[in-house]
Parts: sequence; structure tokens; C-alpha cells
Amino acid sequence: MPLSKAEARKIMLGIAGTDERLWFNEPSVFIHDRFLSKVHRKEEAVTLQVGSMEMRDMMLEAEPRLFYITDHYRKFPFVLIRLKALTAKTLKEILTGRAAQLAQMPPIKRRPKKTAKVESAAKTPVKTKK
Repeated sequence: MPLSKAEARKIMLGIAGTDERLWFNEPSVFIHDRFLSKVHRKEEAVTLQVGSMEMRDMMLEAEPRLFYITDHYRKFPFVLIRLKALTAKTLKEILTGRAAQLAQMPPIKRRPKKTAKVESAAKTPVKTKK
């Protein structure tokens, strides 16, 4: 029996260390501060970011019944996983494998938010040359 979008989301959030947040204004699952997957808004599929374009192409060739892409994903290392061809066990295995890859990557270095510094800089008078 194919997975529903709600079941897929529950499995994604069941992977240890995951959390859900908005990404491109869509609820998405992250692990170690990196995008893992999301239930696709339009397609009956799960969106998964993979390690490289080569990996994506291998997955598409090896399992065309399970993996596919749309034109939107043609230039990006993502695959769509068909819910109708997916079991809970398979989805958990795919996500656990990808989560392990992401855990091995160095932490993402983010720039600090500038809001506090901008406010304090605005209060400091600017010196001009005469």
C-alpha cells in the first residue's frame, strides 16, 4: 500500500536529530542544520537532496519506478521519490542513509545576523573630514 503524505512526513520527522522548519516557504525536514527532505506540495512525492548530480543520475537510472525529477529539479542534486512506489521501510532506509552522510559534513558556517550591529552603528555619529 502506498504511503500518504502524512505518513511520509511522520517517518521523516522520526529520524533522530531532525526538525521541521520552513524552506522556500514550505514545511521541510532538516538534520544537522541541513535540508534532508520534504513532502512535495504538488507531486505525490517526497523531495530528497542527494550528495551530487552524479548520485542523482545513478539513482534515476537504477530505480526509475521509484525516483524521478521534474524540469524544476533538472539542474539540482534532488530526486523525487514516488509515494505510490514507496514503503515506510524503504523511506526510512533512504533517509537514514542520507542523514548519516549529512552528519559527516562539517557544520554550516552562517554569517551572524546584522540587526543588532546595524542599530548600534546608527547611534554612532559619523565623522566627516573638513
